[in-house]
Amino acid sequence: MPCQYGRGICGYGEAGISVGTGENGVAYMLKDLSQLVLGKDPMNNEVIWEDIHNVLRGHLSGGGVTVYSAMSALDTAMMDIKGKKLGVPIYVLLGGKHRDKLKCYLSQCHLGYLDDYRLQATIQQLADTCAKIQKDGYPAVKFNAVAFDEQAKPLPREMTTGPLEKTILDLAESRLAAVRERCGDQLGIILENLCGTDVTAAVQLERIARKYGVLMIEEATSNFNPALYGEIARRVETPLATGERFHTRWGFEQLLKQGAISVIQPDITNCGGLSEAKKICDLAHIYDVRVQCHVAGTPIAEAAAIQLEAAIPNFYIHETYHMAAHPDCVSYGKYAYVPENGYLTVPDLPGLGQELSDKAMAESLGHIEVR
Repeated sequence: MPCQYGRGICGYGEAGISVGTGENGVAYMLKDLSQLVLGKDPMNNEVIWEDIHNVLRGHLSGGGVTVYSAMSALDTAMMDIKGKKLGVPIYVLLGGKHRDKLKCYLSQCHLGYLDDYRLQATIQQLADTCAKIQKDGYPAVKFNAVAFDEQAKPLPREMTTGPLEKTILDLAESRLAAVRERCGDQLGIILENLCGTDVTAAVQLERIARKYGVLMIEEATSNFNPALYGEIARRVETPLATGERFHTRWGFEQLLKQGAISVIQPDITNCGGLSEAKKICDLAHIYDVRVQCHVAGTPIAEAAAIQLEAAIPNFYIHETYHMAAHPDCVSYGKYAYVPENGYLTVPDLPGLGQELSDKAMAESLGHIEVR
C-alpha cells in the first residue's frame, strides 16, 4: 500500500494476506486502521504502532493475522517514508548494515523453477529442478516431500499425520535420496512442511531427513500450540524452523521460550511490520536463534526482508521464493533484486530501496482511497 507524506514522498508496505481467502478482509482492515494514522507524523511510526495496538486491546482482543497484516503494511510504509525523508536506507534506521550481501536459497522448488512452473511430482522432476537451481549458484533449496504423490495428487492431512504409513515414509525418502544423489552434499536441503505433519509424523519424518543431512525442518507442526515444538525438539536432532504464522514479539516469545527453534521465520508482511520484526529478531538473539525472514510476496516484501536481514547480527539465510525471479514478478518492482550466484546485494537506495512499477499499479485489482 502506498502512503503519501509531505511533498511527494510515498511509502510502500505490504499486507501478508494478499491473494485468496482473506484478501478483502485485510484490504478493508487497512482502510479502517488508516483512519488512525491520517494526520500523524510517520517519523513517529513506533508511537503510532503502539497507539494502534492499544486501540486493538479492546474489542479486537489484540488482533489476529488480518489485523497484524494491515498494521504491517502501515508500519513498513511509514519506515519507507522515514528513510526517504532522511535520505538513508531502512537498514540505517535499524542500526546499521552487518553485511553487503545475503546468502539465499530457492524456496518451494517442488512448484517449479524459471521456465517450468509445474508441480515437480516425480522423483526425476524434483532432482532435475534442484540440479538446475544448484547450477545457477544457489547453495540450498527447500521443498515439500510429503504434500503430494507422484501423480501430483495432494495428500490429505489424515495421510501426513502420524503414525505415518510406510508408503508415505518411502515417498519422502525417495525424494530426498534422489536430490542428494543428483546434487551431492554441497547442496543444502530445507524440508518444507507447511504444518502438514503433527508431532508423531514429524518425528518419523526427521529420522529420514537426518540420514540426508537436511539443514532444517520448517513448520513441523501447527502453530496453535507452541509447546509442541518443544516436544518434537526433545526427540529429534535436525534443527527446527518456524514463524511465518506467528505475530508480534508476544507471539514469538511463546515460541522461543520452548527452546526448540533454531531458526525463526517472521513474515514482515504479517508479524507487525518492519519495526516490530526488528524487535522479534532482537528477542531471538537472546535465545541464540538465527533469522530467515519468510518471503512469499511482491517485490515490496522482498525489499523489506533485505533491509531487515542486512541489519541484524543473527541472520541465517534469505528465502528467495520460486516465482521471485520470474519476469512477471520482477516487473512489478521498479528495481530488480534477483540473486546472482546465490547472493543478493543489499541496495543503498533510501527507504526500502524499492517501489511498485507503473505496471503493478495499472494491473492492481482495486484501489481504496482513505480521506
